[in-house]
Amino acid sequence: MKFSKKPIIACMLAISMITAGFLVNHVHAADPDAFVVDIVPSSFNINEAVDITIKAVTANWDVVKTYQGDVFIEIVGIVDTADYMVPSDGLYTFLPEDQGVKLFSKGLSIKKTGTFTIKISDIINDSILGQKTVIVGSTGGSTNTKSIDLISPVPGGIEKNNIANVMATAPDLPNAPYEVYINNSSVSQWMTNANGDISAYVSGITEWDNILQIKILNATNEVIGESQVVSFNYQPIRDGVFNSIKITPTGTIKQWEKGTFTVNSSESVTSAQIKLSDGKSVPMDKKSPWVFTKDILMDTEWNLEVSVDLIVLGQTKSYTGVARLIIEKGIAIGKIRLYSDSIDKSKLNVTRETIGSAPQYKITYWTSQNNLNLATNVQTNEIIVDNLKIGDTYFFQITPLDSAGNPIGSASEVSQAKIGEAITCVVVGITVNDQTIGDKHYLVRTAVNNIEKYIIYRSEFETNEINQMQKVGETTGTMFEHPFNKSAKKEGYAYYMVEGVCKDGTTLKIDNVKKIVVGPAENILLILLISLFAYTIYKLYGFSKA
Repeated sequence: MKFSKKPIIACMLAISMITAGFLVNHVHAADPDAFVVDIVPSSFNINEAVDITIKAVTANWDVVKTYQGDVFIEIVGIVDTADYMVPSDGLYTFLPEDQGVKLFSKGLSIKKTGTFTIKISDIINDSILGQKTVIVGSTGGSTNTKSIDLISPVPGGIEKNNIANVMATAPDLPNAPYEVYINNSSVSQWMTNANGDISAYVSGITEWDNILQIKILNATNEVIGESQVVSFNYQPIRDGVFNSIKITPTGTIKQWEKGTFTVNSSESVTSAQIKLSDGKSVPMDKKSPWVFTKDILMDTEWNLEVSVDLIVLGQTKSYTGVARLIIEKGIAIGKIRLYSDSIDKSKLNVTRETIGSAPQYKITYWTSQNNLNLATNVQTNEIIVDNLKIGDTYFFQITPLDSAGNPIGSASEVSQAKIGEAITCVVVGITVNDQTIGDKHYLVRTAVNNIEKYIIYRSEFETNEINQMQKVGETTGTMFEHPFNKSAKKEGYAYYMVEGVCKDGTTLKIDNVKKIVVGPAENILLILLISLFAYTIYKLYGFSKA
C-alpha cells in the first residue's frame, strides 16, 4: 500500500533549503492569498483522465503572475495513492513562464467511485490553499431516468451572490416534486410547473468551489429524473475597499424578522449604507474602523437584492448585487391598543393589529416588565383582562402561536398601561422611517388612530427640549418633506421632533429627537433613531372628552 507523500516531500524540501542556506531567507516572488482549482469535467467516470488547472490568486481574484512557489496536490479522503493519479506526482513548482496559472491536460484520474475533494496547498504556507469537489461514477446508468436540462448556474461559472438562482427544465416531468442538491446536501424542494420548468433561489453555497444537481423523485422516492452535476465557483465581490458582507440569519429570513447586516471594509471608509431592492435605504452603524452593522426589519415577502454604498475619501463607491435575501411569508403583531373599561376600572381591553394569520395568540402580562408571568391564549382579536390592581402599571406582550401552542413569527413589543387612569387609547408600535423619492427627502410615519394632525419642529442645534425648537410645518398625512442642501461644502445636520395632536386637542410627542443629515450632495438621508424599533415603544396617550 502506498501512503501520502506530503510529509516526506515537505521534509525533503526543508532539508534541501537548509543545506542551501535558504530556510530563513526563502521568500516567494509573490505569495497569493489562495488557489483556484478548476477540473473539467467535474463529474467523470472511474479511470477517466480529466484536465486540472491551478491558478494562484489574490483576495480580489487577480492572478499572481509572479508566483513561483511549490504546491502539493492531494485528494482528501483517499489514503492509498494507487487509487488515483495527480499531476507531477503530487508536487509542482510554478515556473516564471506559468504566469501564475498551470494547466495539466488529462492530469487527474481516480480509480474508485464517490465524491472527492482535490486540495492544493503551498508547501511553505499551507494556509494558502484551494480545493475542488468532483463526483466519480461508473459508466452504467438507468435508462428509465429522464433528463433535467440545467440552465443556471452554468458549468465552470462564477457566482457573485451568496444565493444561487437555479433554473432548469424537465419537459417530460411536469408537476413533479424536485430537490436541489448543493455540495451533496438537499437545500430546496418544490414542484416543477405544468411545463416541467424549475426556478428557485437556493442558499447553501460556499466560497470557492460548489457542485449542484437536481433530482426528481416519484411517490416511492425513486429517482426518475436528474440533471448533470455542475461545478461552479462562488467568488464574492471585494476590491480592498469593500471586503465582505455577512447577513444573519443565513439563508431564508421570515417576514417581520430582523436581519443583521455586517459589512467589512477598509479603514478609509467613513460611512456605509445598505440598499435593498424593495426601496429601503438604511445607514449603517460604525462599530470599528472597518466594520459597519445594522439590524433591518424584513417586512417584504420577496427575493431581495442587496447593494452597498460606501463613502471613502469623500466619494461614494456603489457595490450592486453583493448579496441576495430570500424573505418568506411571516407573521407579526403590529400595533397594540389598551384601554380601560368605562365602568369597571380593574378591567383592561386589549386589542391588536395582526400581520398575517396564526391559529392562536398568547398574551403575557404582569407588573414587572422583565417577568411577565401571567398568560392566556386567545383566538380572537380582542380580550378583556380583569382583576387588575387599580393604580399599578401592567406590561403586556402578544406572541403568535401555531396550533400546538409553539411560538411562530414575531412577538409584539412590550406595552404598558396604568390601571384606573382615564385612558381611552394607548398605541404601541408606531415607527418612523427615512425615505428618498427622486431628489426629495421625507420623514415617514405610520398612520395612528385618533390623531388629527402632526406638528414638525426643527433645530439647527442639538436639543431635547421642544421649546427650544422652531415649528416648521403641520401635516395630516404621514410624510413630511424636509430640506436637503446638495451644494453644501461639508456634511450638515438638523434636529427634528414630531408631535401628534389628538382630536380633543391633547398634544402628544410621538418620538424622540431625530438627527438628520441635510447635506451635502452624497444624496444620503441619515436618520439616527435614538431608540431602535427592536426596543422602542412609541406611546400616544389621549384623554376622554368630558
